[in-house]
Amino acid sequence: MSTNQHPVVLPAEVLEAPDDEVVDANIDVVNAMYSELLGEEEIAVNALRSYYVDFYFTEVLDGGFAQYAVSAGDREEIDGYVRDGLREMGAAKHLELFDAIVAAFDALDDNDEEIYIVGDGEPTDAVKAVEDLDERFEELLAVEDLVALNAAWLRTQEGLLALDDDGIEDEIARRVGLIPDLEERRAEAAELEEGLDDEGFGDAYDDDFDDLDDAEDADDAEDADDAENKDDAHAPAEHAPENAAK
Repeated sequence: MSTNQHPVVLPAEVLEAPDDEVVDANIDVVNAMYSELLGEEEIAVNALRSYYVDFYFTEVLDGGFAQYAVSAGDREEIDGYVRDGLREMGAAKHLELFDAIVAAFDALDDNDEEIYIVGDGEPTDAVKAVEDLDERFEELLAVEDLVALNAAWLRTQEGLLALDDDGIEDEIARRVGLIPDLEERRAEAAELEEGLDDEGFGDAYDDDFDDLDDAEDADDAEDADDAENKDDAHAPAEHAPENAAK
C-alpha cells in the first residue's frame, strides 16, 4: 500500500459545499489521476483511502458486501485502504462492522460463498451470519454517517491543495512529469486498449448501450413510482458517485 507524502488535491470551490460534493470531488480528482496513468505512489494515500471508503459505502449500500467483494476483485489492497480510511476518519463503529463482515465472508466455504453472492440456494447459518451483518450496515449509517465523516476528514487534510480547475490540471501534469517509466506505462495502456478492441468489447458495448439506456429509463420510471410510497432508510448518507477504479 502507498506510503507517499503527496497532498490531497481538491477544487477550492467545494470546500464549503455539501458533504457529498466534497467526497465526489476527491473521486473526480483521483479518477483524473488514474486516467493520466498515475499510480498509488503518485496519488495521496489519504485521497485513496477516502476514495475506497466511498467505494465500499456505495457498493454495500447498493448490493451488500457481496457486491463490494465482487466489484473489488482481489480485495487485499482495497480492504487495506478501506480499513485505514475508516479508522483515520473516525468511523470506529463502521470499522468494527467492516472487520466483522470481512472475517465472516472470508470464512465461507466455496459453496456458501456462491449462495451468498448469487443469492440462489438455501442459506446456511454461515451465510445468514453475513447477511445479518449486511443489515447492520444501513442501521449504522444513522449513527455514523460515512459521507459526513469522509468529507470532514478531507477538508482538514494537512497540506491540502485547494486549487481551481487549471491548478488541478497543472498539479496532475507535474506528477505525470515525474513518472520515471511513463512511456512504458503508456505502451502498456495502449496495448491493453488495443487488446480490448481486438476482442470486440468496445463494439459490443456501443451496440448494446442504447438498449441498456432504454431499459434503465423504464426501470427508473418504475422505481420513481415505487419511491413515492417508501421512506428513505439511509437519507443521511444519500450518495452514489461513480468510481472509475472499482
